[in-house]
Amino acid sequence: MHLLLLHGFTSHPVLTLGPLPEVLREAGFAVAQPTLPGHGTRPEDLLKVRWQDWLKKAEEAYLALPEPRGVVGLSMGALLAAHLAAVHPTVALVALAPAFALQNPLAPLAPYLAWLIPLFPGPNSIEDPLLKRQNPNYPYFPTRAVGELLGLMRGTPKVLPQVRAPALVVEAGRDRVVKGEDRYYALLGSREKRHLVFPESGHDLLLDRNRHAVAEAVRDWLIATSNRLH
Repeated sequence: MHLLLLHGFTSHPVLTLGPLPEVLREAGFAVAQPTLPGHGTRPEDLLKVRWQDWLKKAEEAYLALPEPRGVVGLSMGALLAAHLAAVHPTVALVALAPAFALQNPLAPLAPYLAWLIPLFPGPNSIEDPLLKRQNPNYPYFPTRAVGELLGLMRGTPKVLPQVRAPALVVEAGRDRVVKGEDRYYALLGSREKRHLVFPESGHDLLLDRNRHAVAEAVRDWLIATSNRLH
């Protein structure tokens, strides 16, 4: 199986996925990790992109992979993954801490507050104090860019029922950034789906204290799903 790995909003395109890419490669999966527009450079570059740019980049990378294809997405990446799985042949969907809704009560107002609060600090996404200091993600981001994330969120509920691929939803039990993983799971049209919770993990659960257990759980589920294809 060839896997597309999609990072989240303001996330480092490679490091945010922690041990997962290497764990998957060691298990025999081919892995692709595209950098979504506005990421991997500087936070201000997020002002130049729209959510459709993220989806276009993800789709191009996905279609470049040989079949059979699966998609793994973290946070915003989990929303993009659902959009891909809804319209393209997909044998597996993994959604890690899907950003179905934001915890911050000011988030819906962000596009209107951009003139007043031009920058937001990076989210509190890691629970472990030592690992938090090593967070590789953007330390801040343009307030206006939140509006693009909200636009992607609004378009996701209608595509989830169209997903038919086996799906795994992984929730961070101490997520301070997003909420709604249970609704994401409930709306999935997949006949075969599973919901896992890691109670001690923050939103960046592949960078937090249970990162290896999360990576291994994703690997094991993908192996079992892949075996059922043969």
